[in-house]
Amino acid sequence: MRKLTPIAAGLGLAVVASLAACTTGPTDFESQEVTITIGNQPPASQEAELAYFNEKLDAFREAHPNWTIETSEAVWDATTFPALLAGNNLPTVIGVPFTEMSGLIQRGQVAPIDDALATAGLDDQLNASTLDIAQDDAGATYGIPIQAYALGLAYNRALFEQAGLDADAPPSTWDEVREAAAAITESTGAAGFAQLTTANQGGWILAAETYTYGGEMENADGTEVTFDSDETRSALEYLKALRWEDDTMGSNFLLDANGMAQAFAAGQVGMFVIQSGAYQPLTELLGFPGADFGFTAMPTVDDGDAPVTLSGGTVQIVNAEATEAQKVAAVEWIDFYFLEKYRSEEAAVADAQLKADQGTAIDIPGLPPVSEEQYATYLEWIADLNNVPTENFAPYLALAPDQVVLSEPVASAQELYAALDPVVQAVLTDPDADIDALLAEAAAAVQAKLAR
Repeated sequence: MRKLTPIAAGLGLAVVASLAACTTGPTDFESQEVTITIGNQPPASQEAELAYFNEKLDAFREAHPNWTIETSEAVWDATTFPALLAGNNLPTVIGVPFTEMSGLIQRGQVAPIDDALATAGLDDQLNASTLDIAQDDAGATYGIPIQAYALGLAYNRALFEQAGLDADAPPSTWDEVREAAAAITESTGAAGFAQLTTANQGGWILAAETYTYGGEMENADGTEVTFDSDETRSALEYLKALRWEDDTMGSNFLLDANGMAQAFAAGQVGMFVIQSGAYQPLTELLGFPGADFGFTAMPTVDDGDAPVTLSGGTVQIVNAEATEAQKVAAVEWIDFYFLEKYRSEEAAVADAQLKADQGTAIDIPGLPPVSEEQYATYLEWIADLNNVPTENFAPYLALAPDQVVLSEPVASAQELYAALDPVVQAVLTDPDADIDALLAEAAAAVQAKLAR
């Protein structure tokens, strides 16, 4: 497992809206004829996203008249990405999940971009903690994280108040979560705490909970699973107690993120573990009042411990066959499209204004892709426009500087999560579930896949 250093909170996931000022500066490669292909072009069905992409693309082309900029709708997909790699059909630049980076680096399937980062002036501008996931053991950089999340505890502030709980002081330990869950269920009839269990998400959340108990899911190089451990057992025993002793987890134990969001939006769930970005679909798609959304860091086992969380996200990578000039052009695009707003007040304000006009969230606290200093300045630029009730994230923001951020498993993460889904389901549906046997069976299954 790769350990990331403690970092501050805050993640602006939206792209830049300013089209007038492309801040990418001239380089030695500007006069060269360079051709790159940009992946992740939105499909025609996403009209607003595609229109915005094309406007940004036109501005980028105008700023770099000697470069030929082509586009592709290619995106990372677990079923098609290996074929793109094998056929050398990757675009010059494309986004991939955090979990892909270790394998891509080890197999030499992604380009090192340190020189291009220096050329673009980004070598000291990025968040060192999230950048770690895109680097090898020697510190060489193979991508730019542009979107990251850290899991935490989402809670319904309205249900807290109905249960006589202080919504501004949510639980910080698992014991406090248990107490709050009991109060919510007793006062409102809602599930005080609910757990994702399907679509690999049960294993995903269990991994994060295991981290809080001091456990790991695999060894450092991903060759051996380690989740058949006392720490994972403790996490499962905790869920078992909430379910069978306290009866505070409701009655639906087959929930993915969509099902959980619907239940939470309907006031049927008081707390669950998710990333802070859940605020956006809950409020914009399901009509959940933004004022009722609360978010805090992952609970700890003991009071006073630093929170431990699991992180994931998206890294923009460059094709391993790219020339130095193509690497520079690709990094310039990543900088222009995803990061400009953090350096340019004009771009930041324009982006925030566009999102305000669209009624969509401007900046949801999470993990920033840039340094803490840059992000703090960005927040000042958009303070008068931000439509997210950041005060509801204050418990998270207060703890985030000290939290320890750990990455997802580096090898076969989805297979590992899939193997743990039925373990979580069994614990919540069978009072006699044998946790030891379930974990041993799941570990053996995943280890066999790693061996292949």
